[in-house]
Amino acid sequence: MKTSYYARRLLDWLAKTGPKASPLTILTHDHPDPDSLASAWALAHLAQGVGRIRSRIAYGGIIGRAENRLMAERLFIPAAPLRKGELAQVPHLALVDTQPPFRNNRCPPRRRPELIIDHHPRHPETQAGLALIDESVGATTTILAEALLASGVKVPGRLATAIVYGIGSETQNLGREAGPRDMAVYQSFWPLANMRTLWRISYPRRDQDFFTVLARGIRHAFLAKDVIGVHLGALKTPDRVAQIADFLLTHEKASWSIVTGRYQGRLHVSLRTTDPGGGAGRLLKRLLGGGNRGGGHAMIAGGSVEVGEGSPEDRWRDEEQRVTMAFLQSRSVKDSASADYPFRGEAL
Repeated sequence: MKTSYYARRLLDWLAKTGPKASPLTILTHDHPDPDSLASAWALAHLAQGVGRIRSRIAYGGIIGRAENRLMAERLFIPAAPLRKGELAQVPHLALVDTQPPFRNNRCPPRRRPELIIDHHPRHPETQAGLALIDESVGATTTILAEALLASGVKVPGRLATAIVYGIGSETQNLGREAGPRDMAVYQSFWPLANMRTLWRISYPRRDQDFFTVLARGIRHAFLAKDVIGVHLGALKTPDRVAQIADFLLTHEKASWSIVTGRYQGRLHVSLRTTDPGGGAGRLLKRLLGGGNRGGGHAMIAGGSVEVGEGSPEDRWRDEEQRVTMAFLQSRSVKDSASADYPFRGEAL
């Protein structure tokens, strides 16, 4: 496999910087997903193997989805929640699967990280000592995995399993926005992965809250032309928004899904499409008012807007309606009255 430009740059940086970058705090985005967790772990392993750099993986928020929690627990991923005030004190900082200007991480406002590795579109205000931002791959894990393969550093089975699951989860088993490099890396690490563990992570035992939110998502879902969507209301974890958006998109009549949910004073929004040229990231960013509120890729996007803890119900509903109507109009649905609620009358 040909070594990518980004893998070479990363390996050169690790080798030249060496122990001077110890201890390195590797920060994921808040509420990390499998791609974020696998990326961070791969970087930590590379940093030690190539540069003798000690690392700590940290994240804001919580690991909410059952699959993601089980991934972290079963594979013993060395990631931990941020401690209060921790980032103000760390000497060296790297970000994976996110960038400082995004609203989904805890990077201090004026902090310039030494290293950023990401596959999301580069924000114009992103700055770092070294920013490796490769939009041509379907997962950030792919960039790190290519570097691992080129480095010759031995990869334990647990990390290989995380890499396979991280890429598979982000690209829906190579079916969404995956390219030749994602596929090549996936195939390289597949023989090293633990199949039984992958199966257990993919099909976890779920708590009561999951089924409550799922039932709400189905019961209150609307259909308008080729769009399916729902407002989930208050949530215990924001991960549910993306989870339900992915699920609803499997409806036979849908080529777009839009889902909102309320969490800690913010309205979280997920947008999904089956159209590889859909431009979901650009569209959601526009719907949320630009800036750092949202973004993503061609087929998948997410973001949030501040509404405020304790805001009255009508303010939440106004914001939900504003975002949804703006999206429906972009899909040539002029009147929300044309939306159908096909599951409201179904018996439980």
